[in-house]
Amino acid sequence: MERRLKDLKVGLVDADLLDGGTRHPNLALLKIAGLLHDNDIYFELIEDGNADISSFDYIYISKVFTFTKEPAFFLNAKEDEKKKFRLGGTGYYATETNIGIFKKKRDEDMARLGHDPFLSSLANKYGIPEHPRGILMHRQMPYYDLYKKYVAGKIGEEKPEDVEWRKRRLKYKDYLDYSIGFLTRGCVRHCPFCINKVESRVVENSKLEWFYDSSRPHVYFWDDNFLAAPRNIWHPILKALIDKKISFQFRQGLDERQFAQNPDGEEMARMLAQARYHGDFIFAFDNWRDKDVVVRALKIWKRYNPNHPTKFYLFCGFMQHGNALEKFYKDILELFQRIKVLMMYGCIGYVMRHEDYHHAPIPNFYVQMARWCNQPAFYKKMSFWQYCYRNQSYWEQTVLKKNCRDHLS
Repeated sequence: MERRLKDLKVGLVDADLLDGGTRHPNLALLKIAGLLHDNDIYFELIEDGNADISSFDYIYISKVFTFTKEPAFFLNAKEDEKKKFRLGGTGYYATETNIGIFKKKRDEDMARLGHDPFLSSLANKYGIPEHPRGILMHRQMPYYDLYKKYVAGKIGEEKPEDVEWRKRRLKYKDYLDYSIGFLTRGCVRHCPFCINKVESRVVENSKLEWFYDSSRPHVYFWDDNFLAAPRNIWHPILKALIDKKISFQFRQGLDERQFAQNPDGEEMARMLAQARYHGDFIFAFDNWRDKDVVVRALKIWKRYNPNHPTKFYLFCGFMQHGNALEKFYKDILELFQRIKVLMMYGCIGYVMRHEDYHHAPIPNFYVQMARWCNQPAFYKKMSFWQYCYRNQSYWEQTVLKKNCRDHLS
């Protein structure tokens, strides 16, 4: 058996990367690669959707987004070849509307790697071998070099003095500069558009040391709602991050409503202000109905952290369709109202469009709102009306060749 394992060849496929690209490495693939690396099994990241897959014994395909297409070598595979594929990720179920089916698919996907017959047969260096339900992938150290060859091909030979090289490297910083993992999993909000809509609590998932690589300057966490975890989870983690002076960021954002709703909210804000936080603090203002609690939370936040850049995700475009004009108008109005509140407290907005926006009566309105709001150079210096006026003037001058006077100059 040991000799046979060393003869195996495993392919790892980041479907999102192959279908248009992504700036984030796939954590599931990093963990699979880590397990294979620990067992001296050959593996490689397949970077070509038309690659010859005949030499691979197993191929693991992961995708995060539902709009991502599987690679051609999977779609064109013969029936006997399909047996070597293992598929997983939120991209295979995230838009399922039947809650019962969604929950079943999510539970299966969350447990898939731990129950995989091949992976479960391997020695689990970081897991608990006697665990009755298979390996514990949340304990597995990611293999961060999985994308090394891919990134090297994109940024070229190292030339720190070259401005263009530095720009290319910056684009792929997530692959190079960050340890990645989940400290907690779950949420308590039940947002209908969220992958966590069937979750009711936040539980501890991984300890920092299970995925922390001290050679990388920063850590980012994929936690769904870290601040909604019980105090005995979030407090010691934040304290350790502060005491060890670790540079970190919660990439999916933090739930600022906890500052106002949680009895420990002020302590949360104070501790975050003391932390070595990397980049903007990111929160979310997804619903206008949360205005009062968001404003209370912002007052607390600004008391402890008045100067650090603060950004809010602004979700919009959900469940839009062509004939629902009133729904469209309401969504746009409430988006503007949320932006106004953020401006009052010196925060930056970032418009996040649900893919349903494509079905809105005027889908381009969401596009233009995002182009204005998501670029601080525009957001801070001109109103949306001014932005649209300048765009129109530029189009008339460059496309129609009109001699238009810019009244805003």
